[in-house]
Amino acid sequence: MLPKILEFAPALAFFAAYKLSDDLITATAVIIGTAAAAFVLQYLLFKKVSRMQVFVTAAVVLFGLPTVLLNDPEIIKWKITAVNLILAAAIFICQVFLKKNPFAYLFGQEIKLPASAWLTLGQMWMCFFALAAALNVVIAFYLPDLFGITPKEAEDWWVDYKTFGNAILNFIFALACGLYLMRSNPELLQELKEDAGKEVK
Repeated sequence: MLPKILEFAPALAFFAAYKLSDDLITATAVIIGTAAAAFVLQYLLFKKVSRMQVFVTAAVVLFGLPTVLLNDPEIIKWKITAVNLILAAAIFICQVFLKKNPFAYLFGQEIKLPASAWLTLGQMWMCFFALAAALNVVIAFYLPDLFGITPKEAEDWWVDYKTFGNAILNFIFALACGLYLMRSNPELLQELKEDAGKEVK
């Protein structure tokens, strides 16, 4: 439970700082400090930090520091796009050039699926990350032109999206992928039912 709290604390601190200060530079400074503190605390408490946590913290620092030092709030808005594009590119490189599926590597021991299913799952997430990267660009930079709102209103919308919208989209898509896998691989659903039955006993 605590690792998850530490994982989401920087984003929530960013949201709270923005709503209190109404300033994206201040909120960015807060998320840099909170992300660094959460990273160190997680290592001290659990003696390990997930690769994803390392990646996300590095992205926060990489885009956050220039935002604060140059006093340019536009820089931090590219973080979500960059992270999603890197993830999409990583899946593409693994599957096309390395002939390895990252999802099979991460979850293959717990979930038994044919190679074709892992390939499809990788392709689905690769497309999702690419679309999420594009969506962030639209929300971050083109809302005033599309909807006739002020830049400040657009910034408020982007902060809401960064904090909650992106995570919600990831959750919904992950759920959709799970349902798709169970529908296309009935043996997976049966295995989950058997595991649930064992836990009840």
